[in-house]
Amino acid sequence: MLVADSISFQGRHSELVPPTSLRVAPGEMLLVAGEPQGARTALALLLSGRMKPGGGVVAWGGSARLAHLRKHSAVVDSPNINDPEAHLKVRDVVSEDLSLIPSPPWRKPNPKKWMAEHGYSDIAGDWVDAVDPVRLTEMLMQLAAENPQTRLLVVDSPDRHPGDDAAWLEALERFALSDREFAVIATVARVPESWAGPVAYLGASEPAAEFEPEPELEPAPDAEPEEPSEDPSGPAPTEPDEQDRPDEQDEQDEPTAEAPQPEPGEPAGEPSAAGESAGAGDIPAEPGMPEEQDTPAPAPQPASDPSQAKD
Repeated sequence: MLVADSISFQGRHSELVPPTSLRVAPGEMLLVAGEPQGARTALALLLSGRMKPGGGVVAWGGSARLAHLRKHSAVVDSPNINDPEAHLKVRDVVSEDLSLIPSPPWRKPNPKKWMAEHGYSDIAGDWVDAVDPVRLTEMLMQLAAENPQTRLLVVDSPDRHPGDDAAWLEALERFALSDREFAVIATVARVPESWAGPVAYLGASEPAAEFEPEPELEPAPDAEPEEPSEDPSGPAPTEPDEQDRPDEQDEQDEPTAEAPQPEPGEPAGEPSAAGESAGAGDIPAEPGMPEEQDTPAPAPQPASDPSQAKD
């Protein structure tokens, strides 16, 4: 599918192509109406990748690379670009166009054989300006379609030739409905009354549907709320404080559980023999004082003290 999103081009003195949006899928035909002729030609070159847009994006098959677009597109009968010159004969035009198709040297098509296969042998010796314009346009489209990589045909101003509009509309539509399902675009000065298909306008820059999901790919606004821990006023920091409070209480209780409490009436920090007898339970507790429940705790070290061993 070809998708053009607000493509524009600035001319030497003024804007040649105002922002224009359109889309066309394989098997479809689209008319793009606008004035003047120079703007239509510039738009045809932009849509086929022959010129780089000054603004906007044009993509074929999901790729916005101009080389990819040029590879799969062809400009047909563009005035002063690649329209056949009046002093050439039909066989010369066929020979020149076939020589531009990339192919190995041993597969170069024979112009005479090609015209016989496609039904143009009767006009091979005619001057280009003497051939029916619709038949000439159809022949130029068939020459562009000889490249197997061509999927998009951009016909520049087929309505500039004299004749019935229904005739060239039918000829272009045959390529869109063919087995290869070309995507066909025709730039025109005005939309023919007999045409009931899709139409776009030069300067109409409504965004194309394929480019609407792009803003959703920017996750920056959604990624900011993922770090609530940096906010000092949020409720998240209160949870670790509540968990730390029991730890602080345990740290305060640890020394009271491990350090032995001195007996009443004894100097603090002096391990005497009285502690040994108190640990054995020979001396009863003084009246009015609570009995020590953890009496085995201070008793482990008197036997290892060398000063008491001498006594």
